[in-house]
Formats: sequence, structure tokens, C-alpha cells
Amino acid sequence: MTLIDLGELTELTDPPAPHRRPTPAGRRVAVVVMALVALLTLAGAAPPAGRVHAIVPAFLGSDLFLAGDQIFTVVPLPGVTDGSQELIAYPRPDRATATPQRLVPQWRTPVPPQTRVYRAQPVPDGGLLIATARRDTGASETVRLDARTGEERWRVPGIAIVEMPDRALLRTYSDSTPNVLRMIDLATARELWSMPLSAANVDLRQRDDGGLDAIVVATLAGEVQVIDPMSGTVRHRLPPPVDHQSGYQQAWVAGDLVTVVRNSSAVVALTVDGLVQRWQTTVPTATYVTACGPLLCAGLASGGVQVLDPATGAQRWRSEEILDIALVGDRNVLAVAPNNNEIVTIVLDSGAVLTEHGSWNMVARYEYTPQVFVVRAVPEVGVVLARLDPTGAPARRIDVLPDAGGDCQSRDDLVACRLVDGDFGIWQLPG
Repeated sequence: MTLIDLGELTELTDPPAPHRRPTPAGRRVAVVVMALVALLTLAGAAPPAGRVHAIVPAFLGSDLFLAGDQIFTVVPLPGVTDGSQELIAYPRPDRATATPQRLVPQWRTPVPPQTRVYRAQPVPDGGLLIATARRDTGASETVRLDARTGEERWRVPGIAIVEMPDRALLRTYSDSTPNVLRMIDLATARELWSMPLSAANVDLRQRDDGGLDAIVVATLAGEVQVIDPMSGTVRHRLPPPVDHQSGYQQAWVAGDLVTVVRNSSAVVALTVDGLVQRWQTTVPTATYVTACGPLLCAGLASGGVQVLDPATGAQRWRSEEILDIALVGDRNVLAVAPNNNEIVTIVLDSGAVLTEHGSWNMVARYEYTPQVFVVRAVPEVGVVLARLDPTGAPARRIDVLPDAGGDCQSRDDLVACRLVDGDFGIWQLPG
């Protein structure tokens, strides 16, 4: 299940196919004309006299991150050819102005050449976690900075998978050195526990209050392990199957189940507690199996999705006409079709197309929200910003972002997009 990777930066990601419903040509033309009129009417409307909006200066090759009360850019140093960069902190705009205010840096700090910043995450007590990886070696690192000054507090190998109020779980990513999974104290980086990581993937079971309940590891040797997050001890271990092929086993948490894909075709459902097998089924070219509302969704390497019953593993429906699933509700899903980024609402239980929303570009998001933002370009104007949810209701157009060219992201009631001149535009969402 993809949440639109930002760089998010969390890190280094159907029986009968839902064919489009045929509509009479006259009705199709009328709908297109009405939609175009509504779009251009909104696009031509003057923006409010006072709104919270700003410009963050940038260059080609720059990245931007929204993080609580601050905005960060990673920009190449002008006039330098060795790849040197710097991380620059800006304050979040908080006052309405008639024209966009140009934000002034609070502080800046160097970023080494060949280093990519993947994530900027605020943490308690005025901290900021910056996750990086070397492009040349793949070595990953997390740095804690003082969000007020940019001063470094600590630096440890690995990228944080999850942060809790007082601790963080990190894993390293390297092709040349042994990888490690470790839990650290968030304030001091003191190691609480660690373990060697020979893993195809790592997934988590979190409690309703956001706390971490279990860590599930699928090893390259074909073993599945359930790790206690407080102590790092192995609660449950399932040995590899006799016919295991090294490197072809992955596991994901879906509620109280661990779904394991073996050899890209066999899907096995196990209980998180005890790793007791519930069922096994075959899904050709499966790449993942994750929770999909009350059901399970299996992504297919050949393209498309197969939806399974979590109680039995039986196929509910299958579609090769889905490029990605953007958001899941209790009854429907928002999906992206491969033709021109068309977004559709699909009935989760049957695979039937409920609503066709037309072509939109997704606005990247940092975490789960019950709705998604989408944009559509209007030449010589900018982009129209709209909101979609899985109810099947039409896209709700909520704003026009002048001079925006795309590459948009959203977090904490802010939307940021690359402007046509290369800078970044920042807008606070309407109340």
C-alpha cells in the first residue's frame, strides 16, 4: 500500500477487472465542458486579498521538507562544483499578506557532498531528526539537530523507522557492511538494544495510541521473527520453508496477521502472536500484501492489484487497470489508473468503479490522512488544488495556487509546490 513516497521520506515505495463504464458520447462531452467551465471559473478568480502564503528561494536540484513550525530546503551551494550542499531552516509563515512574503533563513548547516537528505522530522524538546544516505556507498545516518539553532546534538548510523516520545527505532542500509536494527534513547542516542539485521524487510505493529507493539522481520535466510520492541528479544520465530529461495521472502503486518510472500507467488498468513499459519494461497508475481480496509491488497509485479479475504485468503477481485492505491476507506478505495493519472473510486468489496474523477496529480503526503489532495495544471495560471476522499464524492476544488508548476506536497495544513521559476511556493490551506 503506497502512501506516496516523498522522499517522504520514511525511506529508502483485483475478479473482474473494473473496466470504465461506457457513457454516451453526448453525455461525455457535456460533462467535460461543464468541468472545464467550473475549472476555469475558479482558476480565473482573484486570490483573497489577505492569505498566508510565502516563497522559499531555491535552485534546480533543491529539495524541500515541511516539518511542524519550520520549512527546510537542501540546496546546492552556488558556484561550487564538488556537490557541496546546505540545509537551510525557514520559519513557517503565520501572517496573512496581499503578496507572498519571501521567507528569511533562521539558520543553515552544511550537508556533505554525495549525501541525500531523505527526511526532516520534528521530535519532542525542540529536536529535529535529519535522515541521510550517501549516494556513493549507500551508508545511512540520522542526525539530531537543535531546531532553534541547527546545532548538532548527536549522530548515529541508520534511518529512523519510527519515533516514539522517548525513543526511536533505526535500521542501517548498506551493501558493504553488516546491517543493524537498533533502538536508541531519543534525547541522547544511547543504545537501548541492537541486533544484526539480515532482512528482506521490517514492518511494525502499532497500538491504537501510537505505541509500538511488535517488530516483524523477514530475513534473507527465509525466517520470520517477531521482536519485542522494549527489549529487542525474539518473541516468536518461524524457520524458513524447505523450498525457500534466498532473498524471495518478505513480510508485512496487517492487523493481527503477518502476510508473507514467498518466491513471488505463495502468500501465507500467520498470526502476529505465535506465528501460527491461518491460510496459504497463490498470487502470481505478488510483491506485497498489506491491509486494505477490512480486506487485504496484494500488489502485482506485472501491474495491478489482487484483493483477498483476510479470513481465508480467497480472491475477491483482481484488476490490472490499477497503477497504485492512494487511499483506503472502509467501503471504497481511491486508485490511480495508468492512463494519464486518472483517479477513480472503486468499491472495495467488488472492484466496481463507483466514480471517475478524471486526471489529477497527487500531492505527496508525509503520513496517513483520511483524504488526499490533488492538483491540476491551468496554463499561465498555476494549479487548481482539490480534495478527494474514498466516499465516491467528486473532487472538491478548494484553492488556486498561482504560478505553481507541480511537484507538490502537504503537511500540517500547508501545501508546498515548485514554482515555474524554480523557487518553492508555500500556502496555508483555507480554514
